[in-house]
Amino acid sequence: MKRRVKIGVVGCGRAAVQRHLPQLARLSTAEIVAAADPDPHRLAAVADRFHIPQLYPDVRTMLDKIELDVIAVIAPVQSHAEIALAALDAGKHVFIEKPLAVTIEEADQIQERARRANCKVLVGFNFRYHRLIQQARALLQRRALGPVEIIRSVFASVHEEPAHWQTRRDSGGGALFDQAIHLFDLWRFLMESEVEEVFALSRSGLRDDEAVAITAKLANGVLATATCSERSGENNEIEIYGRGGRVHVSCYRFDGLEFFSKGSIPGNGRARVAAFARIFKELPGTLAQFRKGGDVLASYGEQWRLFLGAISNDEPVSCTVEDGRRAMEIVFAAMASASSGQPVKVANAPHQVTPLLSAPETVVAQSPE
Repeated sequence: MKRRVKIGVVGCGRAAVQRHLPQLARLSTAEIVAAADPDPHRLAAVADRFHIPQLYPDVRTMLDKIELDVIAVIAPVQSHAEIALAALDAGKHVFIEKPLAVTIEEADQIQERARRANCKVLVGFNFRYHRLIQQARALLQRRALGPVEIIRSVFASVHEEPAHWQTRRDSGGGALFDQAIHLFDLWRFLMESEVEEVFALSRSGLRDDEAVAITAKLANGVLATATCSERSGENNEIEIYGRGGRVHVSCYRFDGLEFFSKGSIPGNGRARVAAFARIFKELPGTLAQFRKGGDVLASYGEQWRLFLGAISNDEPVSCTVEDGRRAMEIVFAAMASASSGQPVKVANAPHQVTPLLSAPETVVAQSPE
């Protein structure tokens, strides 16, 4: 690269501070030159911590005042489309945190505007770039599992003080929009097949979709399940069962990838010896990842590294607007299923949020993302 890519970050909440900005600061190819946020105190704190020289109240002022290559959209979901469209109209490449938008119409507007502007847009499904997910995909691509039969996945976390928008479906909050959408994208990424039909159950209380359970069928015949909760113990794992074996990935463990050949039983002597050998072999690399914050945080850095490389070398991006749109379609199908109590074909799903059957109790919380 002849020069570093100049980046303007829009949104200075938790996602920017804890995930994106620390990883961007590690990249020699990136230069964070500006930040925008309507909260002046949060904006000043982020600028001081990450040494960002130019500060603005909104993206339009930023675009008017400074020359940039990339706009990073890390703001609340309901503002994603507005920010992205303004950036594309100004001829800037765009990174958009997932979910892409809150309606399919907005996703289509982003896609069309990017095409007309000839700009690159990357949707931030960071788990695609997780070291162990990449290893699992390599196993699948060389057919180490044989024909795949089923996928089991879970994403659970403790989210005690969400911003108000994060508690509502219609603004991009809840476990379906925030967690399950990652799993839907990983099903597509790992299986290289589309999700055709879903059946979902959802429980809402003080927030929309506090816990969800989804069963799905993919176009290649694979059956998949996902369970998600934003008010429980932490876990993030995916397990794929094939006729020739299975692979288990626990994204929060450095030794979280386990492959079991056909007929292998978890916990037997051979499996335990193989696990210890794998841990010993991978320990040097995992220690290096720990210094970067672990594999999950490193996945944010890897997606940025590849995106900046695609910009500099004029190559295709690794997670497109179409990928973001497809994941949204599955979310909307799951919402419609949870509200109707019936399976929903993804192709027939609404292009926007389906309201809850009964509105949950209102909650007002702090710390916007």
